[in-house]
Order: sequence, then structure tokens, then C-alpha cells
Amino acid sequence: MREPVSREEYRRAFDTIPFSDDFETRTQAMLRCRLQNLEKEESQMTVRKSRKWILAAAVAVALLALSVSAAVLWLTPAQVAEEIQDPLLAQAFAGEDAILVNESAQVDMYTVTLGGLVSGAGISDWCSDVEESRTYAVVSVARTDGMPLTKDNYDVTSNGMFTITPLVAGYPPQSVNIFSLDGNRVSFLQDGRAYYVMDTKDIQIFADHTVYMAVYQGFVPSYKQFSAAEDGTLTMRDDVVGCMFTLPLDPALADPEAVQNFFEQTGMNQTLLTDAELAVLEQESLEET
Repeated sequence: MREPVSREEYRRAFDTIPFSDDFETRTQAMLRCRLQNLEKEESQMTVRKSRKWILAAAVAVALLALSVSAAVLWLTPAQVAEEIQDPLLAQAFAGEDAILVNESAQVDMYTVTLGGLVSGAGISDWCSDVEESRTYAVVSVARTDGMPLTKDNYDVTSNGMFTITPLVAGYPPQSVNIFSLDGNRVSFLQDGRAYYVMDTKDIQIFADHTVYMAVYQGFVPSYKQFSAAEDGTLTMRDDVVGCMFTLPLDPALADPEAVQNFFEQTGMNQTLLTDAELAVLEQESLEET
């Protein structure tokens, strides 16, 4: 008598099945056709039972599609670092100090995902100064409808579709961002998805404030794209195409002295203005002219 197949053996065997590119489309079409046929059946009991089967099958197809996408199309932050030929950074993203976020937001026709971030000194081939601690973040973009991104329909260059920058609550968006933090980024397209690796000076020095990662269509961040509340919270304006992620940083890693040094060295303004305060300044400027 043959021994029963274990769950792991079944799963390994299932994973080796070669699904065609149009498997999901054909399966969904079959389900829709089956549902239409069920509408014509007279027995409500039969319809009810069959619809339960269809629902279960549809869920299975959706989960299968998500599993295939995650396993085949979505690179982990460590794999993204490997793709840009930065083994040190790949090792850092695979280490205990990396923060894996995997949070997504809908931006127009795109799904933007913050994969994760890691900070430290000497953890990347990008930075020749091994003494300087820097933060590296991985962001990916995909079409929500599943259409692959290509060089013909998506500009993945540094001046392309999105600006990716950290922002800090309590400070003007034009003062603390990827530009003032001596940032860089590299990007590429793979398997119909855009990947970005951003690096800046270590943003953990601001960890006693709320720190964001903003992804938006536009260039240098300013009050034009972001508004400030009286408590220092920053939000993206309604007419801006983009999203903001709140970074899960450890407040214990904040370094107020380093923050003060940053402002002294860059000469950036530290005073955050609300919309009401901006309106008063604008009115005063008009009266002077």
C-alpha cells in the first residue's frame, strides 16, 4: 500500500507545475462562464453550493497569482542590492539591523511599495567614507492593473516618474530631504516592475520626530507639495500625486546634537510654518509691495 503524500511533498510537487502565462486569465474566464451558467439553473440549493465552490476557486486563483507575483516578480531589498552589484548592502539588508516594511500604497495607476531600510557605516560600496553612517531604502513601483512597466511606458531615471525622499515632522520639507541630506538613488526595471534604492545621511538622527518616506510626482519638496499642522505633522497636499510612509525608527537612536550640526552646516531653516502662517507672510509681502 502506497504511503500517503505529506503536505510538504504535495506543496513541492505543486510548485513544479509549469503554469502558462495566461493561466490566471483563462481560469478567471472559466469561472465567469461557470457563474453565468449557474444563473440559469432552477435549483437554488445547487446554485448555492456551486457558488461556494466558485468562490473558493476564485480565492485560490487570487492567492496563487499573489504567490507567483511575490515569489517571481517582487525582489526583496537584499535581492535589489544584489541586482545593483552591492554585496555589502545586500548583506546589510539580510541582517538583523534591517527594517523590513513591505507596506504599499495606491498612487494613481501605480502601487508603490516601501520594501525596507537599513542604516549604518561601511555597509555599502556606494559610500567610500566608511566612517559615515547612511540610510538606504528600497522602494518599488508596479502598475496596479498588472501591466508590465517597460522603458517605453515608464521613466525610471532620476528625473523620471517619482521623487523619493525622507521628510521629518517639525522641520520644513525644503530643509530636510534627499537633496539636503546629500542623497543619491539608483533605479532599474525588472520583470515589469521599477526598483529604486535611495541613500542619504543617516536619518536615524531624527528618530525622536516622526520621519516619513515620501514618493511623489514633482521635484524638490516644499510647502507647494506638503502642508504642516501645528503639531509639526506633515501631510501631502490633495493635488499632489504620491504617498507617504511613516518609518518605524527607534527613538532611542535619535541624535539631537547631530541634528543641530546638520542645520548649522547646511544653513537650512528650522522653522516650520503652517498654512495659516504662510498666508500671513504672503499677505504681509503683498502689503509691502
